[in-house]
Amino acid sequence: MSTLYIDRQGSQLHVQTGVLHITTPNGEADRRLPLKYLDRIVLRTDTQLSSKVLCALADSGVNLIALGGRGGQKIAQITGTPHNDARRRWQQVLTLSQPEACAQLAHGIIHSKVKRQRAALAHIAQQRPDIRKPLFDGQQRLGRILETLRSKPDTHTLDQLRGFEGAAAALYFEAYFSAFAPALGATGRNRRPPRDPVNAVLSLSYTMLYAQATAACWAAGLDPALGALHTLSHGRAALACDLMEPYRPLIDLWVWQQFRQGTLRAEHFGHDGAGACLLSKAGRGHFYPAWEQQAQHHQRSLLRYARAMDKALMHSSPQAAWSHLMDTPVDPTNDTTNDPTNAPTNDSTNHTATD
Repeated sequence: MSTLYIDRQGSQLHVQTGVLHITTPNGEADRRLPLKYLDRIVLRTDTQLSSKVLCALADSGVNLIALGGRGGQKIAQITGTPHNDARRRWQQVLTLSQPEACAQLAHGIIHSKVKRQRAALAHIAQQRPDIRKPLFDGQQRLGRILETLRSKPDTHTLDQLRGFEGAAAALYFEAYFSAFAPALGATGRNRRPPRDPVNAVLSLSYTMLYAQATAACWAAGLDPALGALHTLSHGRAALACDLMEPYRPLIDLWVWQQFRQGTLRAEHFGHDGAGACLLSKAGRGHFYPAWEQQAQHHQRSLLRYARAMDKALMHSSPQAAWSHLMDTPVDPTNDTTNDPTNAPTNDSTNHTATD
């Protein structure tokens, strides 16, 4: 399956006999694509499409993601037909209404995330021996949090676990941002709006991952709004946020690699009048193809995670969904060994993008 990116102002989408027609104002980038070969469509600029097109996309199971705002930080999402077994969502409600079950699931999520944060710092340290000390210190401090999580895991409350997660994030980002060139002006995590190129790309990457996690929840028959680690909040898919937490360090490492390899550079960014750092159209031309190279793997892996979570919730044993993640070595450059299942997939890796 493939992803179609629409990043040309004034593009129009039409569907006829199962084929998506993309027309652009000057006609130079007109395309025709069979819907059966599409997995998702990402709209980055104002695009015209009718209710007929929306229904056709839903019937074909094509996920539509619209990114709004100057930096693409706002998101609207329309998924295809979700899983129809309502009993799964009912069991999800019953299980996650129990504080103990929420704490068990949150513990596994946080433990997996902190492990991957430490592994990401270790990987960066191998590539940057000149700044090994702050990266080594970060690993040591994260290791102490892991030891705390391992000791008497069933005794930590949900609030305590969230405190551990917040403390780990602060320690991790202090070390992580030391690995970027000073010219990028990235000294720490900031958002709403992001004020430097690194944070701009982190925010956009997290937004894309959030959309993938939401789609994975629906595909597994779960309600994305009902989570364990993240509280209920209007307009937020809390379970999708839970699902993506262990993936954030992998995305962080990927972002670091994009700047280190020169795929993204300072000249790909600008600032608006409010001080927000924005990825230019030229920068997006580099970002989206690079993102797509690894997005298909994340989508498959997130779906496996969601299905494993669904299985655990159905059996009222949330800890089982993540217990083996807590004992499996983590390679931050390849997380296939950390999937909750080893189910094969027939997804292809063809990608489609349009300017």
